[in-house]
Amino acid sequence: MFKVNEAYELNLNNSPLIVMTPHSGRNYDKKFLKYANLKINELRNTEDFYVDNLFFPKKEEFSFLKATFPRVFIDANRSPLEIDQTMWEESNLQNIFDQDSFKVLNGIGVFAKFNLFGKYIYSRKIPFKDAKWRLFNFYFPYHRSIKEIVAKAKKNHKKIVALDCHSMSSGLVSKNVDIVISNRDNKSSSKEILYLIKKSFINQNYRIGINDPFKGGFITSYYGKPEKNVHFLQIEINKGLYMCEKTLSLKKKSFLKLKHCFDNLINDILLYLHA
Repeated sequence: MFKVNEAYELNLNNSPLIVMTPHSGRNYDKKFLKYANLKINELRNTEDFYVDNLFFPKKEEFSFLKATFPRVFIDANRSPLEIDQTMWEESNLQNIFDQDSFKVLNGIGVFAKFNLFGKYIYSRKIPFKDAKWRLFNFYFPYHRSIKEIVAKAKKNHKKIVALDCHSMSSGLVSKNVDIVISNRDNKSSSKEILYLIKKSFINQNYRIGINDPFKGGFITSYYGKPEKNVHFLQIEINKGLYMCEKTLSLKKKSFLKLKHCFDNLINDILLYLHA
């Protein structure tokens, strides 16, 4: 079943494997751009650039969910309570905000305050009704879709694996790390599945980090329940592998090589789940 709305694209299949890309959206709302104080490329540098395209055309083998909105607009990999009160005109909801969140304090809560290079995104405070509009029309529909996929998979399969796929700035990791796999220090998935994924990447000659510097975000921690056979893992790809970070252009051969790697990973996971 294929579903599309303004927040996401969902391809819902009868599969125990789920692939998600919450940060690869590139539909920039005109209302948002009216408030933003940066050029479009200064906003786009926060995207997980074209990570969603790694999974075409094989997405019929798994359930696939991608956010179509950009993370700088609203970040689906944050708690909906991680809101910086200082960004908005009077909201009258101060008591429910998570003001002490590490993400909020660093300007990267559910509504980003800064772009990738620390530039302030907005020229002024924004009416809080805009925050509510983004939450109810983009953030919550995306998360309802995650729940829908998980519920269907649990109904039909004993064990579920979900990959929450991202890309990271090359400046955030060692030059010796191509891909970071995270599972909240084995709280959101089993070690067995973590090391199956690690082995699959290593077989394709990629260099792997485990739970460092990323341990997994809100999605993996909230939905991963290995004790119930629901295993969520976050995958971060070094952007330097497949794109020029300054010009936001793809390195086509490197991107195709990476796509082939993910095709093999999907096959390896499905073989494991169907064994």
